[in-house]
Amino acid sequence: MAKFQRFQSNYVGRTGAPVGVFVAVDHLRRVGRLSEEEITCYALTDAWFQENLPNPPFYADGNSVGAVTWFKEQADDMADRLRPLLEMLDAKSVFWECETSADPGEIIYEDQWQVGVIPSLRLAMTPLPYPGKPKPNDWFEVRQRYLQGDRTGL
Repeated sequence: MAKFQRFQSNYVGRTGAPVGVFVAVDHLRRVGRLSEEEITCYALTDAWFQENLPNPPFYADGNSVGAVTWFKEQADDMADRLRPLLEMLDAKSVFWECETSADPGEIIYEDQWQVGVIPSLRLAMTPLPYPGKPKPNDWFEVRQRYLQGDRTGL
């Protein structure tokens, strides 16, 4: 049976599932816990994934269905690309794990490298594992400015 893997934190977000690595790093950014170098690294890593991994359609409306993504077993090279973000979480003492499952939930999206699923169990949202309240999500604008080398007003 197929195996899937998800890199996630141990706190629960609005989807009712543990927050994935990208969201966990973005929470650090939005509470002001990342350096400029770390934000640049995050922007470059995120841009690589945007260019090389299809974006599931449920993200187009802000993920109103509350789906989460899991890598397929054969996507090891994709998982390797997460290393800079995992190291960032380690440096900030934010726990993360690689969860594996043969049945991660109801599959609503699939491509060569990943599946998007509706989790079979929804958990109650938990607070961030460090102090701070994230500012509004402006990541797409910030990422674009970082990739263009413009860090003014950030």
